[in-house]
Amino acid sequence: MNNESAEFDVTQIGEGLYRIVDVLGNHCYVVVGESRAILVDSCGGIGNLRACVEEITDLPVTVVLTHGHDDHLSGAYWYDEAYLSPLDGGERCWQLVEDHSGRIFEQVISEGIVTAETPFALRDGARPHELPVADNDVFELGGRTVRTIAVPGHTAGSMAYLVEDCGVLLSGDAVTPIMCLFFDESLTIQDWQTQTLGRMADIPFEHFYTGHHDHTFSKDSLSSFATAAEYALTDRGMQWEHARLHEFRGIIHLCPCDTFDADSVDFRAVIDHWHELPPRKRRNRRNT
Repeated sequence: MNNESAEFDVTQIGEGLYRIVDVLGNHCYVVVGESRAILVDSCGGIGNLRACVEEITDLPVTVVLTHGHDDHLSGAYWYDEAYLSPLDGGERCWQLVEDHSGRIFEQVISEGIVTAETPFALRDGARPHELPVADNDVFELGGRTVRTIAVPGHTAGSMAYLVEDCGVLLSGDAVTPIMCLFFDESLTIQDWQTQTLGRMADIPFEHFYTGHHDHTFSKDSLSSFATAAEYALTDRGMQWEHARLHEFRGIIHLCPCDTFDADSVDFRAVIDHWHELPPRKRRNRRNT
C-alpha cells in the first residue's frame, strides 16, 4: 500500500468483497462487480480513502452511506457524490459531520495518532453532492446486485446494503454489541426491535458486518440482540458520556452476558436516550 493510503488496513473478506479500517477503527466496505464497484460507508475522513479504494479496483465507484454520522460519511468528501437517506441527510447533517470530524481530527493529532500532514477529507476534499436512496433500491454492479434495506433505529434513515449473491448484509451501526440509540435522531428501543431486528429477521442473508467490528455476525445472533433490547426496557441503567464528543450522553444498559469485555463481540449493551434516573431502592439493613 502506498503512502497516500497508509492510514488504512484492507482485508479481503469474500469474492470481490473488501473491508477497509481506518486508524480509529471505523469500517467501510468495497463490493466489486464486473462493471463497477460500490463503497458502503466511508470511515472518518482521516487518510486518503479514495487512493485506498483505487488500489482495490480501477472500476467506477458508487458511494452509498448507511446513515448520517461523521464516522461513516467523512471519507465521502473524497468523492463528487454519495447516496444517503433523505431522513438522515440535508444541510444540518453535513454541518454536524464537519464539526465532529474537525474536532476529532484535532484530537488525534494532539494524541500523536496522526500528524497535521495526514490527508484529511474535509480539508483536502469537498462536500459531496447528496443523492437520495430508499428501501429496496437496487445497484447493479455487473454480475451482482446490492439492495438497500431500511433498518431505522440507530438513526431514522439507517440503511443496510445486501450483497445478494453471497448473502452478506453490510449493516453500518444498525445492530452492534454496544447499540447506540441515544442520538436525537435515534428511534426508541421498541422501534429498533420491530423496525431493525424484525426487518433483518425477514431478510435472506447469512452474515452481517458492522461499522466497527472485524467479526462476522451470523443471522442467528439477532436473538441475543433481541434479548438485550428486552433487558434494556426494564433496567434502570447508568449515565454515560461519549469519550470524544462530550455533548453526546445517554443511559447505558449493561445486559447480562458471558463477558465484561466491552470490545468482545459477545458483549451486549444498549445506550438509550438521556433521561433522569429514578433513585435507587435502598435496602433495609438489620441493626447488629
